[in-house]
Amino acid sequence: MTERRFRGIAASGGVAIAPAFLFAAASTKGQGASASVGSPEEELARLKRALQAAREEIQRLYEEAQRRVGGQEAEIFKVHAMFLDDPTLTQQVEAAIREGTSALTAWQQAIEAQAAMLEALNDPVFSARAVDLRDVGARVAAHLSGTAGAIAQPEKPSVIVAQELTPSQTILLPHELVRGFCTVQGSKTSHVAILARGLGLPAVVGVDAAVLETAREGVLMIVDGEAGEVIVSPEEATLAAYRERETALARARRSAQAEAGAPAITPDGHRVEIGANLGGGGREEAEQALAFGAEGVGLLRTEFLYMERTSPPDEEEQMAAYAPYLEVMAGRPVIFRTADIGGDKDIPYLHLPAEANPFLGQRGIRLSLAHPEMFRTQLRAILRAGANAEGVKIMFPMVASVDEVCAAKTHLAAVRQALEAEGLPYAQNVEVGVMIEIPSAAVLADVLAREVDFFSIGTNDLSQYTLAADRTHPAVGPMADALHPAVLRLIKQVVEAAHAHDVWVGVCGELGGDPLAAPVLLGLGVDELSMAAPSIPAVKAAVRAWPLAEAQALATEVLSLASPAEVRERLEKARRA
Repeated sequence: MTERRFRGIAASGGVAIAPAFLFAAASTKGQGASASVGSPEEELARLKRALQAAREEIQRLYEEAQRRVGGQEAEIFKVHAMFLDDPTLTQQVEAAIREGTSALTAWQQAIEAQAAMLEALNDPVFSARAVDLRDVGARVAAHLSGTAGAIAQPEKPSVIVAQELTPSQTILLPHELVRGFCTVQGSKTSHVAILARGLGLPAVVGVDAAVLETAREGVLMIVDGEAGEVIVSPEEATLAAYRERETALARARRSAQAEAGAPAITPDGHRVEIGANLGGGGREEAEQALAFGAEGVGLLRTEFLYMERTSPPDEEEQMAAYAPYLEVMAGRPVIFRTADIGGDKDIPYLHLPAEANPFLGQRGIRLSLAHPEMFRTQLRAILRAGANAEGVKIMFPMVASVDEVCAAKTHLAAVRQALEAEGLPYAQNVEVGVMIEIPSAAVLADVLAREVDFFSIGTNDLSQYTLAADRTHPAVGPMADALHPAVLRLIKQVVEAAHAHDVWVGVCGELGGDPLAAPVLLGLGVDELSMAAPSIPAVKAAVRAWPLAEAQALATEVLSLASPAEVRERLEKARRA
């Protein structure tokens, strides 16, 4: 067979050489017409059961994605869960059912109408949301049609070739056998690209559809995730050249991994602390973070303890959950973020009223202050868990004002006083910080800095609040881009205000784990970066590639640009590691 080359979009770096596996997803299209239709009440009940089954599956996918690729990439499945609770979608389906349409047909028609609307926007990021919506739609439809089940998977090391891959299909593939991805649909911001980067696997997307006919099952393929090229049936000379490249890249990855335990120090001697974003995986998760080179836990999410239960966790349960992180980190910093619940993290036993916009409602520190007993229980658990540990730090999320910080610190002081009176040992010299994720907090950073020891910038929420774009909303989510010059200017403002008061600054949002953004954050003066553990070696390598003065010049330059697209283009040209 003659060598064939196909151009596409370089979505995830690296080179893969392996036989093709043609991925064919199950389909429920066309089944609605032949399905028997019950009464509207029966069909509504079927819909309710299918939605609940899909919610439970998506939660399991979220947990699996957290385990495999980290919390940032796993957020994809939080978006999926939001689709299921979209009142516009469910009301449309329920109205059709009441008019005599089957639940399956009504659901498929509503999903397709919304997905088509997203695709009509002719934007690759919105197209990715259409894939998300169809993924969720297919999951519910499979339960409605009784076709939920397994899909054929590769049985040997393979390149996955597909028209498109949904997030759930991608995360459920046997990753130990996947060498790379080649898809016809997709963009650099599509979820197969995000997950491929999280898994460290090369991917080329947006490839000509002819690849599906050329890349027959078992035919040798090359996926060049650096150049955005796919080669089917490579000639001997091509194969030899790529084998050499594959070996060189593997050597570079091994080198980065081998150096992951070393600090991230620029060529001119400036050090950036590197932490891991953790939460829910316990001892195994913490040990894995150290293996990737984490120098501590820059963000320990604690809300996993509050989810999917009928009552809040008690003090002893929380202590048992926190202790393994402190034990494994052995004196390294561990930043406990108090429960960031509310918003997209509903807690049934708190009986919170429905909110038109929960992201602007009672969440984070607001919810903790509204439930002081629950808040103090968590503070007691953190302090007691750290009684014999060093590096314990406490951080309050979603702070908008100085009053909230002072109120939270008052609770912390009361807890310390109570533990002292009870004669119980507890952590001493605990640093207290706040998340900077609301524009008011960024603007008031100079005032907040008088009350705390550190800031941690949550770029995910800071972006969505600064740009008035809900990052889980199918239509406007892509606008919440942390590389927007407005967001970068806020980061600069926060760092300058903090340093004026000897307060250190970390970044724990998605931007902190992006090697492309590392030189900008370095140049803006950020002291610590925290990220999903697998991202650590690459981010450390990126920091080591930039003298501080050159990073500062780059940061100054990108702050003058007009759009996130311009920023990204400039950073791509400047990439060194």
